[in-house]
Amino acid sequence: MLDLSWKLFCMTGSIGSYLLVKELEKEKDERSIQHDQRLTEMKENTGA
Repeated sequence: MLDLSWKLFCMTGSIGSYLLVKELEKEKDERSIQHDQRLTEMKENTGA
């Protein structure tokens, strides 16, 4: 979805498309941080 949104922005120069790209990037980063936090918690709980 991110690639498609970026291509749309590149083709149209639409500010709305650019803002969509930035929102998708933000959500992706937040999911990655949450995933890393869960992994850390799992490691701490198992003593790994």
